[in-house]
Amino acid sequence: MSEANKELVRRFVKEWLNDHDAHAFRRICTHDYVAHWGALGDAHGLDEVERMERLVLDAFPDLQAETEWMIADGDLVVQRTRMTATHRGSWFGVEPTHKPVEWTAIEAYRIEGDKIAEQWLSEDWTRVLRQIDGLPAP
Repeated sequence: MSEANKELVRRFVKEWLNDHDAHAFRRICTHDYVAHWGALGDAHGLDEVERMERLVLDAFPDLQAETEWMIADGDLVVQRTRMTATHRGSWFGVEPTHKPVEWTAIEAYRIEGDKIAEQWLSEDWTRVLRQIDGLPAP
C-alpha cells in the first residue's frame, strides 16, 4: 500500500502542481479534501482549494515542484519538495518583480482509499519574500 500511496502523491505533484490540471486534481483527491497550508490558511473542499491555488498561481504562474525525497507509512506520505517559479503577480503585498524564486516545502498527505483526503503544507515563504525584496536580509 505504501508504494501505491507514494505513486498517488507523485501523480498529484506532476498533474496538479506542475501541469496545473484541475481535472486531475478532482480525480486524485476526495470531494471533501482538506488543505492545511500554514501561512495561507486552511481550505475545505475541492472548490476552496482550487481558489487558494489560484492565488498562488496568479503570483507564480510557472510554478514547478520537484520531489527531493519521499517516505510513506500506512495512509501517510511525507515529502520534501523544491519549488521554482517567477514572481509575476502580487504576493503578500509585494508587486511583481519578475524575479526567479526558489524555496522548499515539507508536505504531508493522508490517503483515503485510492485518493488524497488531506494535506499539511509548510513552505518557506520567508525565503520567497527575501528573494522578491519583500523582507530585508537577516
